[in-house]
Amino acid sequence: MPLPASLEEFLTAWDAFRAGIGFEEITDTLGIEPHACDGATLAMRIPLAPRLRQAGGMFSATALFGAADVTGTFLAMQALEPGLFPLAVQSSLNFIDNSRSGPAVATARLVRAGRTIVVASVDVADADGKLLATSSFTYVPKPFSPKGD
Repeated sequence: MPLPASLEEFLTAWDAFRAGIGFEEITDTLGIEPHACDGATLAMRIPLAPRLRQAGGMFSATALFGAADVTGTFLAMQALEPGLFPLAVQSSLNFIDNSRSGPAVATARLVRAGRTIVVASVDVADADGKLLATSSFTYVPKPFSPKGD
């Protein structure tokens, strides 16, 4: 499947993702939403909401990881045939910095998209473009049924 080339296509695919597999809770908790795409990358943003902050008022590590994870997974889904889900089998995330400037934007790009493995790279930056985290995710395609059917 091709990656969305416009924000409108991205929003349509995102709405179908949320409705089709029941991930509303985690995406609602993160407040994550489509931000941008260009046919080669996807970017999603999360707010600097009180529930996503650590004690110093900056983004929590779990919020930054969550943004990277959801963005990478959604990107990997676009590279797979319908009926397959990218099951993460490895992830690596390096925290570079932190910020009180929200939202944070996670930008994902495919490193490799094959029949048996998908690898994505995801960078997370603050509203000023400062790099907060860099990560990679390795997925294996697995059959799935929407909402556990």
